[in-house]
Amino acid sequence: MRGTAGTGVEGFDLDAIRAALRSAGARFAFLHGSRVSASARTDSDLDVAAWLAGDVAPWEVPLPSGVDLLALNHAPMELAGRIALHGELLFDDDPPARVRWQADTRLRYLDERSRQEMVNRTFKESHARGR
Repeated sequence: MRGTAGTGVEGFDLDAIRAALRSAGARFAFLHGSRVSASARTDSDLDVAAWLAGDVAPWEVPLPSGVDLLALNHAPMELAGRIALHGELLFDDDPPARVRWQADTRLRYLDERSRQEMVNRTFKESHARGR
């Protein structure tokens, strides 16, 4: 995985983000979205995804302004799979749990991706025909 040095995270306090996530019980976290894929605008938020322990809701974690948090343990496969494949590791306090989650999520996402693409294509074609 790449380090965060090459991403568009300038202006965000990554140490404060890590500290807030850890104090909320996060075991590992990734950066994802436009700031990681180099498609961010100047007003883009910073997308963070973390595995949160217990019943912590993402909106209860006191993150700096402009940071959007996704709980990986409740994320839909379409989003979790993209993060598992392309996310940039922010921190990892439980490597065995992170490796298990990432490997399992990648496999399930890649197994389902062709089926999901077919469903999306069928929907678009049906919509284009007015059905």
